[in-house]
Amino acid sequence: MSDTRSALFTELTTEPIFDDGVFLREALDCLDCQNEDEFDAQLAVAARESGIEDPYRFLYPDVHGVSIAFSAVSISTEPRSSMSIHSGETQSTGFTSQPSRRTSRDLSSNPYVDGQRAPPSSARASLSLENYDSVMDRFRPPMRQNHSSATFTGANSGVSSTASSMSKPSQRKHKRPSGLFSMFRRDSGNCPSRSHHGRHLKPQTPKLDCGHSLTKRDIHLHVKEALGSSENLAPNCCGTPLPRAVLERVMTAEQAAIVSIDALRSPVMNSLRDSGYSEDGVSPLDFVHSLDSLPLPTDSFVTAPDSADLNGDMAREDEESLSPALAKEAFKALQSQQKEQFGRVSLFESNQKRALSAYHQWVLRRLALQLKTDKAERPKQHLVELERLEERQIAAEHDLRKAHEQETQNMATALKYMEAYCRDSKSENLDAAHVVTEEDLKKLACQYATQEKLPAKHESAINVLRAKQERGLETKLQKQEAELQQLDADYEKNKRTEDLQYLKDLSRLDATIQARRRRLACRWDLTFEIWRRDWQDQHGTAITGPLPHEAWPEDPDIKGPITPISSLALYTHMLQ
Repeated sequence: MSDTRSALFTELTTEPIFDDGVFLREALDCLDCQNEDEFDAQLAVAARESGIEDPYRFLYPDVHGVSIAFSAVSISTEPRSSMSIHSGETQSTGFTSQPSRRTSRDLSSNPYVDGQRAPPSSARASLSLENYDSVMDRFRPPMRQNHSSATFTGANSGVSSTASSMSKPSQRKHKRPSGLFSMFRRDSGNCPSRSHHGRHLKPQTPKLDCGHSLTKRDIHLHVKEALGSSENLAPNCCGTPLPRAVLERVMTAEQAAIVSIDALRSPVMNSLRDSGYSEDGVSPLDFVHSLDSLPLPTDSFVTAPDSADLNGDMAREDEESLSPALAKEAFKALQSQQKEQFGRVSLFESNQKRALSAYHQWVLRRLALQLKTDKAERPKQHLVELERLEERQIAAEHDLRKAHEQETQNMATALKYMEAYCRDSKSENLDAAHVVTEEDLKKLACQYATQEKLPAKHESAINVLRAKQERGLETKLQKQEAELQQLDADYEKNKRTEDLQYLKDLSRLDATIQARRRRLACRWDLTFEIWRRDWQDQHGTAITGPLPHEAWPEDPDIKGPITPISSLALYTHMLQ
């Protein structure tokens, strides 16, 4: 590995693997977008052109759910706050007791104390409602609409009933933003049956007198509601009994006859029975007797179609509406585009994993190479240090011996002068004569003794110096051995750190991949919804079933090389 490549790879990090720009260019093939938000904005513009009022409910379904829950909580706190402030008042009878002495002063200043209920203190709720449109403009999270999902219908009815029940206690009507509950206005009819909620009807479906068009699923629901009612009413829509021809679409003729006889118990016939009036000139009593004379089938009761039949009919209806649409080349091309994009994204994800694995292997290889280099270079450095230490020890011993020689020479010179001094006392020269005392003789004897002990003293000093040098050398060797062992310890520590960092990066990559896949799936949901709207506008036929989507391909093997055209291929060259 050359020094230039080594320096280049040393500065390389894992950030390009997680870069959104690389993902947009290689996986989504989007060159004119800086981030996915701009990509979503372009798709939202196309969705609005296709008639989808709020495309962000497909792109950000999670944010929409949180916003709806927040709005519901804000609305539900309105009467609760009102009741906490006016605790002595009920919703039906006003004040049930006289205000206490403790609160009479406050109530006397209240302009609504004269038997009228004060408006609820709903600053918090009104704030959330007033700012709802601005919040939606930022996040655009409305509830994701799925025409074939019963969950959305249940959520609609639940939130609508909650909102209506919250508005009953207050006499003052608050002006609600039109965007808040407009999503719940599915049917303009007054029929309470849940069969009309969230259904797209076929143009060929016959209409009733009330204006509704019932599919087989709707008829099933009307029959089940009628048979499950405690009032034993006949299947009806908006109070009008369903014709026998309509009932025979989902049941036998005998069962339809029984249900048609029970039409006398419909809401309209009940009102006629009570009034005793008939526009056709036939009294209800005569009409009953005429129906009683009809032969009844052997079955004395009619059972509602089970869920299996209902689901089967719904599946057949969805299949009937989907078959012509799915056979078109436009839909096949759309599926082909989705499959192609899923393949590119899957390949890019595989390249990301390969790049991350290659970077991890390169770091481990670099650590092992660094350990090998250190183990080869460190002993050489230790030998140089030992040689320098020995040189310093030899120089120290040489200096000590030189000092000993100088001391021996000085001792001999001093002894020579002392001997001459003691000898000159017996000289015949009167001028040089002096008296040698006993003290002088003792000093001379002491000097002789010191001279005799001097070699042993020097040898002892040399031995002390050598022992000290040996201890220093032994300490140096132990320190060098500890350094070699520390190299292995540092390598293991750095390896564990790199393994832990790799696991963190891999977990981060998996989370990023899952988040991008969810966002891409939502984007394709909106794309298919755009196609659904365009198809319905062109052919005038409603598609009631879910459109089939392509599945994600299996993850390819991450042990192979990265695609050369990818910008992540640089990580593959790190291992070469």
